[in-house]
Amino acid sequence: MHKYLDIIDHRSLYISLLCIVVTYFCFRFNFSYDVDLIIFSIAIIFPLVFTIREAFRRRQYCIRLLGELKAGISAFYFSMENSNKLTVEEKHEVLAMMNSLSEAFIHGLRDKSNAEINEVRDQIRKIYHYVDTNRKSVSNNTALKLIRLVRDIQESIEVLNGYKIHGTPVSLRAYCLIFIYILPFIFSPTLVYNLSNHPVWLTYILSVLHGFILMSLYNLQAHIEDPFDQIGLDDIKLVEFQFHEEIKPDLRQSTDTSADETEINA
Repeated sequence: MHKYLDIIDHRSLYISLLCIVVTYFCFRFNFSYDVDLIIFSIAIIFPLVFTIREAFRRRQYCIRLLGELKAGISAFYFSMENSNKLTVEEKHEVLAMMNSLSEAFIHGLRDKSNAEINEVRDQIRKIYHYVDTNRKSVSNNTALKLIRLVRDIQESIEVLNGYKIHGTPVSLRAYCLIFIYILPFIFSPTLVYNLSNHPVWLTYILSVLHGFILMSLYNLQAHIEDPFDQIGLDDIKLVEFQFHEEIKPDLRQSTDTSADETEINA
C-alpha cells in the first residue's frame, strides 16, 4: 500500500479541496461556460511529460555512472592487491583509501547539502599522491594505468555531483505547478456546463479526479528528480554501488609465507 500512497502529499490535498470548493461555487452561483481545454491541457501535460522523461533519463544515466565508478574503484584496488611488490600494510592502506572514498561519496549523494564533495576531492588527491610516491612498487605502465583509473573515477564523481546539483529546469516545474492550481478555475465550470444533465456527485468526482491525477504526476516527477535522497520508491539503491572490500584472509598468509621463504633462501 505504501507504494500507492508515496505520491500523495499536502499538495494532493490542496488541489482536491480547491476542486471541490470551485465546483461548489459554480453550482451555488449557477456559473458555468464551455471552453476548449486543449490549450490548458498542453500547458500542463507537456511540461509534466517532459520533466518526468528527463528526470527518468537522468536517473538511468546516474545508475550507469555509479556502476562505472564502482568498477573503476574495484579495478584500482585489485590491481594494487595483485602486486607482489606491495606489503600487506600497503595493501591495507590502499583498501582503506578506496573504502573511505566510496563511503564518503555515497554518503555525500544522500546529503542534500552536498557538503562532503570537498572531502571526496581531497581523498582523490591523496590517491594520486599515493600512486606517484609508490612508482617503485609498480612498473611505469602499471602506474600510468592506475593514474588513468583514478582520472576515470574522478570524472564519474564530478559528473554525478553535477547531476545531483543540476536537475530538470526549475522554472518549467514551477510553471507547471502554477497551471495545475489554476486549472480548477477553468476546468470545473466547463465540467459543470457539460454535465448539467448528470448527477452533481459525478461532477465533483471528475473535478477532483482530474486535479488529483495531475498533482500525483507532479509529485512523481519530484520524487524522481533527486534519485539519491532515498525517499522515493524509484530512488537508486546506493548501497549496491558502494565499494566495500575486506582484505583476503589468505593474502596475509601468502605474503608471510613468501617472506619466510625469502628469509630461508637468504
